[in-house]
Amino acid sequence: MPPPAGRTRLFSIFRRITSGGRYIPEVDGLRFIAIGAVLLFHVARMAEIDVINNSPHPEPSSRIVAFFAAALYNGDRGVAAFFAISGFVLALPFARQHLLAEGHVSLKQYFLRRLTRIEPPYLLSQLIRLYPVMVVRSLTFLQILPHFLAGVFYLHLLIYHTLPLVQLAGWSLEIEIQFYLLAPLLALFFFRESATLRRILLFGFLLSYPLLTRPIFAVDFNHPTAKSQICLYFFLTIAYWIRFFVAGMAVAELYTTLLQRLRVHWLWDAVSIPGWVFFFSIDEGNWYFWGPILLIVFLIAAFKGVLMPRFFRIPIVTVIGGMCYSLYLTHSLALQAFYRVYMKLFPGIHGFYSRTIIAEILIIPLLIAVGAVYYLLIERPCMDKDWPRKLTGWTRRTFERRHAGA
Repeated sequence: MPPPAGRTRLFSIFRRITSGGRYIPEVDGLRFIAIGAVLLFHVARMAEIDVINNSPHPEPSSRIVAFFAAALYNGDRGVAAFFAISGFVLALPFARQHLLAEGHVSLKQYFLRRLTRIEPPYLLSQLIRLYPVMVVRSLTFLQILPHFLAGVFYLHLLIYHTLPLVQLAGWSLEIEIQFYLLAPLLALFFFRESATLRRILLFGFLLSYPLLTRPIFAVDFNHPTAKSQICLYFFLTIAYWIRFFVAGMAVAELYTTLLQRLRVHWLWDAVSIPGWVFFFSIDEGNWYFWGPILLIVFLIAAFKGVLMPRFFRIPIVTVIGGMCYSLYLTHSLALQAFYRVYMKLFPGIHGFYSRTIIAEILIIPLLIAVGAVYYLLIERPCMDKDWPRKLTGWTRRTFERRHAGA
């Protein structure tokens, strides 16, 4: 039974606009899981700061509670999922070009698209956060200006070796822009004519890189040493995160050449559904190695499973996943505002777990609502690749009408 016409129109208003005209709903479904994990994580962190004032996390009352608490507090791994999805999406046109001789990726259009699609929402979010951050941190405009400019040009991590001061979420965007610049070169390296060679390169890299680099990153950043400072520097660059992007590139290669020949099977669901739980609950050491491999399984299951593709195509799932960029840019500031109200409205709720669960239920829908407004007003119009030309034409016509009327 088809959905009501009104609901169809509503979802069409929110559906993302793709520059190539090829919309893959499963990708937005994967983004739904990634942004959902990030939102759950940040609300829980806010509750932890509120209830126990940065003291150690309270001991869980049972193994089940401990298991789900670990999954909740590993929600920041949703960022790694975003990196893998970006690796897939950005690599797909290059895979079609190199492996199928299907079209040619214009690097000029590739970088221009980044400028027109991603920059306006990002720059506006920086401006919106500028004054509140100045007030909260008791900084003057001249003190915050260098940090603001470093964030605008995606250089805060490289210059200051700390998380961005104005837009905290900008740290992952600074990592992503590094991959964006490297993607055309990585495509030339990995997407070779020989299927055997390119898969050896892709999967050999994914298996060997964590083994070779794990000793480098196996330090405690809370106890500064010369080694930990060097490791922190690499942690804040693509050197630490590149394996997740390459995992997405590996799926782009398989999607282009092999997945169409694989049949849909329940086995993908049987592996990926518990795999997601495993992804968010395993310890950091195992996650460092298995994280990219699991994400490859998740991306394939999104296309070749039975249940997972159905879930990822649910309209509300694709809509929220499609708004992930706006949600990511707006949720931090909105969360701080909503949590202040939450504390005033519900002062009698004590205990970490009860306060966290109620905060998740009440605040996350509000964060989604704020992100949806930002998406409709700011981000979605920028998805139209012709918006600069249309805006210029509209401005010129408006000026001419007013000039003629005068």
